[in-house]
Amino acid sequence: MKKRFISATLIAATLMFSACGDGGDGESALETQQLLDNGNFSAVIAKLESSASTQSDYLALASAYMGKAGFSLSSIVGTVIASGDSNESSSFSSYVTKSSTNSNSRSLGDLDTAVSYYQKVVNNTCLDANVTKNSAEKDICLYVGLSKVSQTAVAISYIVDDIDVLSDTTTGTDNKLTTSTCAMEYAAKGTSNAKCTFSSESNVTFTKSNKIYGDINITVNGATFEYLITPVSGVVRSTAITNGFCTLDDFTTRVSDKNASSFNVATFHACPLNENNDTNDSTTEDILVKALNDGVDSIGSAVSEDVKKDIEKFKNDVLKANGRANDVNTTIAIDDIIKYLEQQNQ
Repeated sequence: MKKRFISATLIAATLMFSACGDGGDGESALETQQLLDNGNFSAVIAKLESSASTQSDYLALASAYMGKAGFSLSSIVGTVIASGDSNESSSFSSYVTKSSTNSNSRSLGDLDTAVSYYQKVVNNTCLDANVTKNSAEKDICLYVGLSKVSQTAVAISYIVDDIDVLSDTTTGTDNKLTTSTCAMEYAAKGTSNAKCTFSSESNVTFTKSNKIYGDINITVNGATFEYLITPVSGVVRSTAITNGFCTLDDFTTRVSDKNASSFNVATFHACPLNENNDTNDSTTEDILVKALNDGVDSIGSAVSEDVKKDIEKFKNDVLKANGRANDVNTTIAIDDIIKYLEQQNQ
């Protein structure tokens, strides 16, 4: 597995330097690679994004956005290997805790953009089993899968205060993770778990993005956390991924915690990650369920059977918490995620 991943990263570098054989300027590609090597990700984005049209452009932009998110292919590979070799009962929880040290407040969005550029290289065919892929295209699908699984890891770090609670070596529970699973269950099923206390749901409108959310406060052990639910009405609902707090009319006022001097409980709300009215919300359903399923499937379609088994350990860790061990051909559902997080939060 380790050799296969290292091979993949080397192919990515080769594609970059050769400009993928798409007629790119070798000198310009070398300059771009030097910017990436120096961590000047914003310069790469400024240089290429408005005019990107080749595979090398898309690969460079994908690498730049991964860098902005706090990740690189080599760092993700290292984290996967270290998690698989860990002595913890859940290699996925090990992956989540290790990934959280790399992420920042913009990681989810930047990883999503990175995925979109990787997918441009292979015309969004990673999940299409009927499309025959060459070795380079299989590697790109591997990058897509790794990036999506990393999105899930980052999202979990947003819904817990102490990420170390997922580790086997940490005792006790995390109040925010408890209320987060209560909120996810409430949104998905419309039921209020007895271990949490729920306020009445009301609606809030973020005027900057013109988006309306169901707003609810959930309390456990005297600690209260606010959650946004989308859509406001409908059968299928999910909690929005939030980060920090902001006013309803200005996302630039986002503060990291309630102890900030500028925080006013009457005007600040949990702040959704997505700030644009033309962008879908990042929700627990999309990031913790769909991204994880798509990530594992993209990886599985790209690599050999023995490597696929190693990657599917992550999926099996989640499934077995809900009594579905070794059922890796079944997609993960929101209830599987809830059960897994509850089990880890003990």
